[in-house]
Order: sequence, then structure tokens, then C-alpha cells
Amino acid sequence: MGLNKMKIKIISLLICTLFLTSIFTGITTAKNLVKNDSSVTNTIVDLRGDQDFIKITDEEATCDFNNEFVVYAVGSTLYIYTIKTGEIDTALVGGDVVFPKISENRVVYYDFLYMGFKMYNITTGEKTDLIVTNWPGGGSDDFQFYGDYIAYENTNSDQYSTEIFLYNIATGENIQLTDSPGEAFPENPCIFKNIIAWQLIEGPLADIFMYDVESENYTQVTNTSQFESETFPSIYENTIVFSYFYYDKVNGTILYGLKMYNIASGDETTIFTGEEPTANSPEIFGNIIVYSVPDGRLCLYNLTTNDEILIYESSNLVQPWNLNENYVLFTVLGEGVYLYIYNNNPPDQPEINGTASGKPGISYDYTFNAVDPNGNQVKYFIDWGDGKTDSTALNPSGVDVIVSHTWSKKGAYTIKAHAQDEYGLNSLDATLSVTMPFSYEPPHFRFFEWLLERFPHACPILRSLLGYNQ
Repeated sequence: MGLNKMKIKIISLLICTLFLTSIFTGITTAKNLVKNDSSVTNTIVDLRGDQDFIKITDEEATCDFNNEFVVYAVGSTLYIYTIKTGEIDTALVGGDVVFPKISENRVVYYDFLYMGFKMYNITTGEKTDLIVTNWPGGGSDDFQFYGDYIAYENTNSDQYSTEIFLYNIATGENIQLTDSPGEAFPENPCIFKNIIAWQLIEGPLADIFMYDVESENYTQVTNTSQFESETFPSIYENTIVFSYFYYDKVNGTILYGLKMYNIASGDETTIFTGEEPTANSPEIFGNIIVYSVPDGRLCLYNLTTNDEILIYESSNLVQPWNLNENYVLFTVLGEGVYLYIYNNNPPDQPEINGTASGKPGISYDYTFNAVDPNGNQVKYFIDWGDGKTDSTALNPSGVDVIVSHTWSKKGAYTIKAHAQDEYGLNSLDATLSVTMPFSYEPPHFRFFEWLLERFPHACPILRSLLGYNQ
């Protein structure tokens, strides 16, 4: 609409006002009434506090996990905790279950009533009896499970007659890997892909040995001196990490530490040593090692940066069970089972899509989408710029989430939103500018519309300009 036409409309309205005031002597200037917005305002809750620990259970349970599930056993029941949802399913498998180990969707455990290994399929619920053994029961490191293989200790009479066996779930084949001389005995087997490692105890000494399933070759990984001992191996990809003990007889001092062995090159590297002992099996994933100290501390060591991080401290014994790219699974004596999130990154900055202009009083849909680098679920916290806020439920990473909003007043607004993952880490804010543009309606426009409809022959010029004669 041109400026001259607008002037004509305003003059016509003034003339019509004089005419109407002559009809309604009691008329006054109407107040600008704004409709109250009755929509609920959601306060943004800041969850940026310490969200690093997840309590799985209060039970003092042996446990294991993979990227999806934590498994633990109590009595004759197997518990399956879904990491993403926090839901716990149970499977009554019978017997007396200990030391569940998980690989993909299968859980292998030892049943003392069966005196052997059994398997439970999480997907199908199928239970399978595997093999009866002579193992009298011991520690959690007495067997390990990976893919189709179980590497385990077995005994003929007592703990000093143990040997390492390899059981193939797919074929049922059971192979004795060791035949230790004299009073020497192997223990604490571990397995990753086609490599099995264990420690061989000979009197006060202990060395690490390795077996390659594909090549059927044996390798003595370490060769300790009279006052050394290397124990509790753990494998990931091309690296074996193990605990180290050395007694300096001359000076009367004891050194403890961690070492690692490169399977491809055969190189042995000392990670660190000190007068403070490390406790049970160190566990390795990628460049991260987790281990405990007998005084109740749980530590991470980064092989890339050579940094040691204290992640948990308790007056009770702490036992690491496993770790992956995001979590450490551990138990605290008398407290239960925990997950520690050591590698959680915040969601990416969300994208906001929707109309950039509109009219007050009309609801508009806006789409919010953020990708979480860890694949965690995300929720969105939205500030609409008009004093109203909203928050959403958790949604999968990278999925469009549509939220509607209505602005009650004309004006320019900035939508501001950030994504938050299920553990409380927040993204950067994203913004989108929108306008609810001013119309050219004079303040009394709707009042005049009503009057023109009530008095169809009044103000013919104004009626023509507004299209009421059409």
C-alpha cells in the first residue's frame, strides 16, 4: 500500500470517527487489550552438575558389560541392565550363577550346581548348557569369554594343578592349552579375538605367556628375574597390559607398576613404577587403562598423554571389571555396581528450522535437531524470546523434534535453544531470528470493522478502501 493511499485511509477513519461520535455520544478511546497467553511455561533446568557416575545396583555382584548392557548375577537370577534406558530385565536361569561375561548378545556364566559353563542369549532368551568342568571356583579372572571362545582354568585336584583350556562354543571342541611342569601352574587367562594370555606361577615368580589361536604359536611375553613378578594380563587389539612387582633385595625396597607388551613388535614398555601397589587386573581399551589401588582408589591412565586420573576414592575395596570407549564398570565393596562415564562429549550445536516471519496469535512449528557424538539421547531447552520457555523429553540423537509456539504480540524475537544429553552435558546455544510483523491496521481497526458491519451505509469512502463494497 502506497503512502498516499495510507494517508487517505487515515483521514477517512478520522472523518468516520467524527460521524460515529455524533451518533454515539458516550464513545471513548478504546484501550489496547492484549489476550493473556494461558500456555504453560517450562523452566529450564540446568543439569550441568556431576553426572559422571551411574549406579547400577546396590548388590555386591560380579558383573561385566558391553556397549549396550551391564550383566550381573545374584543367586539363580541373571540381571540385564540396558545402558541407554536404565531399564533392568531379569532372567531366571536356575542354579547358582557366578561371574557372568558378555560378548555381543550372549552371556556366559558359571553354574556351581551344574559344575560348568552355561550360556544365555539376551535376544532370544535361549539357555544353553555348554561344558562341565572340574573348576572348584575362584576369582572372576579364572575365565574370560570373547566371540565363540571361553578361555578358562580347570583343575584335576587342587589349585596348584590348574591348566588353561579353550572351549569353542560353535564346535564344542575343548582344547588344553597348557601342560605346566612340576609345581608351576597357570592362572588368570584373558582373551581378545584370537589371542589368549595368562600368567604362569613358578614359586615366587610369575611370567606372562600368550597363545595365538590362528597360528597355534606360543610366546613367552615376559622373562622375569629372581625378584620380579608380572601378573594379571589384559588384552586389547595389539597390546597386553599387566601388573609388575619388583623386590630390590639390596636396598630392601619394593616397586610396583604397570607394563605393556606390543604383540606385533614384541616390545615391552614400562608404563609407570612406584612404591604404591596396584590391585587386581588392570583393564585396557584403546589408549586407556583402568586399575585400582588397595586403599580404595580407582584410576585411569592415558597412554597417549601419560596422564593419571583419580576417578573414584572410597574407604572400601574398589574392583574394576571392564571398560569400553565411554564407560568404566566397577564395584565398590559394600556399595554396589557403578558405571563411570570417562569419555562423554556434549551434543553438537542444534539446528533450528522453521518460519522466520508470521503473525501473532498463530501457532508455528519449529524443528530442532542435534547430533550427539557418543550416540546418547538428547533433549532440547528452548527460549522463545517472549518470556516463554519449553523443554522436550529425551529423543534419539540426530532425530527431528518438532515444537510449536505462538507469539501473542507483534515484534522481533530470537529463538535460542541448546541440546542436553542424557547425562547432563550441554551443547552450545543455537539461535533463529523471527518477526511477527506489524500490520498497517490502525488501533481502532477491528472496532471500525464491527461498526461498518453494524451500519452498512456509514462511511462509504472508508468502506470502499477496505473492500467492504465488494
